[in-house]
Amino acid sequence: MKLAIALVALIGLTAANPRPQLPTPDTPPPPLSSQEPQPVPESSTTSSTSTSTSKDAPPPVATREPPVPEGSICECGYTYCASVLMGMKKPWSQKQLAESYCKTPHASCNNNVPATNTSSALYICLCDDADQKVGTHLDLVCGCDKCLNIGPDFRGRCETPCHGGNCQMEL
Repeated sequence: MKLAIALVALIGLTAANPRPQLPTPDTPPPPLSSQEPQPVPESSTTSSTSTSTSKDAPPPVATREPPVPEGSICECGYTYCASVLMGMKKPWSQKQLAESYCKTPHASCNNNVPATNTSSALYICLCDDADQKVGTHLDLVCGCDKCLNIGPDFRGRCETPCHGGNCQMEL
């Protein structure tokens, strides 16, 4: 009995509150065909912004992702052991790693020769733009005795503490 009363009340509420009618445009939409799109009359537009529906028009610039750089790349903001960088699909070379090592400000390099082994060094991938996903610029974090790449996050880290450059201690 309660169920029947609830159903009658629900039907009554639905009947008392009809759905609003959507406005009908003054002109019918253009037919779907391969012809050029027809101009829309000024009186039928309801918004001050316009969107392009042409197949040939490129997407808006804001939605485009920057192109992936050629050659060796890394994901922005991640730390990498040199062994991971050298094992990538487009591997980094010893020469590239040594150059990145020595180009890092305050890194310990004499005559462009790294002070520690580049094969066990820890690097960070830096990018120019905040929304950039991949880049080609590595900076040395530090030279490691042994660089680790273990789960659960698989981000590079040194097994023991290290120094990335010429430390200046203040007492």
